[in-house]
Amino acid sequence: MKENNQIAKRKLVIFPIILTLIFCSSLLAVDDIPRWGIGLRLSSFGVPNSLVDAFAYEHPTFAGHSLSFELRSYGKKGPRSSVGALFSLEYSRLGGSGPWGENKDSKQLDIEGEVSQVNLTFTLLVGIFPSWAVHPYFGIGLGVGKAYVWSEGTYADDDPNTAVKETYLQNLFVPVVHLPVGFMINISNKVEIRLEGGFKNGFYVGGAVVYNF
Repeated sequence: MKENNQIAKRKLVIFPIILTLIFCSSLLAVDDIPRWGIGLRLSSFGVPNSLVDAFAYEHPTFAGHSLSFELRSYGKKGPRSSVGALFSLEYSRLGGSGPWGENKDSKQLDIEGEVSQVNLTFTLLVGIFPSWAVHPYFGIGLGVGKAYVWSEGTYADDDPNTAVKETYLQNLFVPVVHLPVGFMINISNKVEIRLEGGFKNGFYVGGAVVYNF
């Protein structure tokens, strides 16, 4: 009888100790679901010839690249959340050189030009089946950018031995629309890889790597 009482007393002592240890360990536990990430996206950037055809009879091909530094934000489920946010600071440049003519009867210019932009955007990304390690997504975003436009063209005057040069230069603030679409690859919640294309004041296709913390 005494032994049973002693065992019962020991249980009464051990039980609150166990509860205390569980409570303390829960306070010290670290949430391993990342809420933020930092990343980099590199893309080819340009304007399709079919689109420029609407504005010019003859024109060069305009193409370039873009580089974006990203800050990623996730929901309660981390990278497995259906909706997340993307803050990006991006530099893009496209250029081209060759003949230019607004229509078949206008004078032909030999031009060289480029358009470079630095923009800051906020984009919402929506994952489709985000619980899958590889899943599609799309997004919509807005921002503001500073654009630098430069072009230089030459054409022959009435005197065929005389070349006339025209230069156009402008700096301006422009609104930015971002419409991404692609596939996400989540690697152990710590690394996100995106294969992405879309529109961001020009069409682009490329890839991004994000480290989550």
